[in-house]
Amino acid sequence: MMKTEAYSSLSAATRAVLEQYVEEEFGQVPFVQEREWARPDWVLLAYEGDAIATFCHVVLREVSIDGQTYKVAGINNVITPKAYRGKGYASQVLRQAAPFIFSQLGCAYGLLLCADALLPFYSRLGWYSLSNCTLYYHQPTGEQLYDSNTMLLLPPGQQPIRPQHIHLNGLPW
Repeated sequence: MMKTEAYSSLSAATRAVLEQYVEEEFGQVPFVQEREWARPDWVLLAYEGDAIATFCHVVLREVSIDGQTYKVAGINNVITPKAYRGKGYASQVLRQAAPFIFSQLGCAYGLLLCADALLPFYSRLGWYSLSNCTLYYHQPTGEQLYDSNTMLLLPPGQQPIRPQHIHLNGLPW
């Protein structure tokens, strides 16, 4: 079963489970621990029975791309607990995310910050990597340059864009 819920409407128990999974997945990653991250606006979940089999967070934001502002859906924390890996749940949730962010939320783009090892996974789902694009985001200590992979997802039928500069206009996701 698949669900899409506003993050603010999740029960405290569900939020605690999701936070536990995020901690298990990224708690030992210095890059993650050294930064403040945006709170999600939405969560897409896949269940196996009553258990969360995978989920991803969506952060809505007005983002600057080459000096123009666009409504963007930031995808983060695509996590499948170990017991449910290899069953295609993450792919299902991300396929569900595309019509949600474009048709229901009215976003111009999907955007994610991605580790090298995950580029092939997201590429298979229609995301494409931006090369030669600088991306900046906010932190309590000031503006920071993101020095890893940025990927975009476009609405169906739209031709790829190759921006040179992106500013998240807030915390990273």
